[in-house]
Amino acid sequence: MIGCTVAGLVLGTAGGAGSFYALVGYTSAEDEQFGPWMTLKQVGQTEQSPYSRARVALYGIWGLPPSEVIYFTAMTDESGAALKSTCAYRIEGVEPPARWWSLTAYQDLFYIPNPANRYSLSKTTIAANRDGSWIIRLSSDGKGPNGLALGNGKGLITLSLRLYQPNPGIAANRTLVPLPRIAREACRRA
Repeated sequence: MIGCTVAGLVLGTAGGAGSFYALVGYTSAEDEQFGPWMTLKQVGQTEQSPYSRARVALYGIWGLPPSEVIYFTAMTDESGAALKSTCAYRIEGVEPPARWWSLTAYQDLFYIPNPANRYSLSKTTIAANRDGSWIIRLSSDGKGPNGLALGNGKGLITLSLRLYQPNPGIAANRTLVPLPRIAREACRRA
């Protein structure tokens, strides 16, 4: 009898944990998708579902309301292929409609170690063109004026674009955000 209770407890716990991680994985039905970029519309709001709250707790430190920050995440390039540290990418964008912005690369949700100790680029650190457009190069070493390192390890590569104090109306209609294009340029053998 005790063996059945323990087995039931183990199976129930495993099943609950599995369904939890399936529901709060990196993506969910609550995401809005814009090409390779996705955003969770209810982050930091009272209407946020318990699953969204769990995702924020698992994959971020905290989530501010959209009037303060809008978060976009990309795990693929424009073709839909997963971002890899063995590939080089060209990210082309323009000044987003926000007071300040940043773009950060992560591997397995952590900063990627690199000799330059550069983990993100932002409105104040990027070398932009006169018209406000810019190009960021992602590569294993992150060399170059607008380079970000992807490292040499294996793991999930994600990009996080944060728009701080976005222009009015952006939180309600994120289609107004000119999101950067992520183009794969070349890959090397692992």
